[in-house]
Amino acid sequence: MRSTIYRRGIARSARSILEDDDAPVDLSEDNDLVNNPRLRATSPPAFTPSPTTRHPPRPPSTPAEWNAHRKALKAAYPAGWNPPKKLSRDAMHGLRALHALDPAAFPTPVLAARFKISPEAVRRILKGRWEPDRERKVELVKRDKEKRAEFLSLRKLRERMEARRVAEGRESMRAVKGADVWEDPEADDWGDEEGEARGIHKRDRLTFE
Repeated sequence: MRSTIYRRGIARSARSILEDDDAPVDLSEDNDLVNNPRLRATSPPAFTPSPTTRHPPRPPSTPAEWNAHRKALKAAYPAGWNPPKKLSRDAMHGLRALHALDPAAFPTPVLAARFKISPEAVRRILKGRWEPDRERKVELVKRDKEKRAEFLSLRKLRERMEARRVAEGRESMRAVKGADVWEDPEADDWGDEEGEARGIHKRDRLTFE
């Protein structure tokens, strides 16, 4: 049985490559499908993304599209991308306090440069008069204390671990040095059975006659 190949390249029965014959294969395109837009619209696409795909693949951008996108970004952000900085509540209170202390010395441009935010953000902070209620203030203070206590406990734990590591390193160094110098526990009975010394002991006294 020979393998039958259809126009779309789908084989009904496949044979081994080693057993392939030299029969001619029709690789011409379907002119009706190529030239007829109706058949081309109803034909299935070459790649159909799965309905479960979260982000379907996008076609690659052309150089013209990339240049247009780059020009749009430069027009929108002349000074470059600079995301807004979010100030903490304490920083906002400090900003208001500086401006209330001396508005001439701490105008909007100076505060914007010091806190590294936009002048519009400084104006909004100065205009905002929202203050948390008493319960909210107590909760914020309690949360700050808990965070500070946790930070201090972690720092103390790191210090103890570092001190323990240094102490263990010193003990290991002492053990290595002590292993190099070995003393005989029977140093007082040093010598042979006849009492003749075979060397010099640290307790021996040397005299010159």
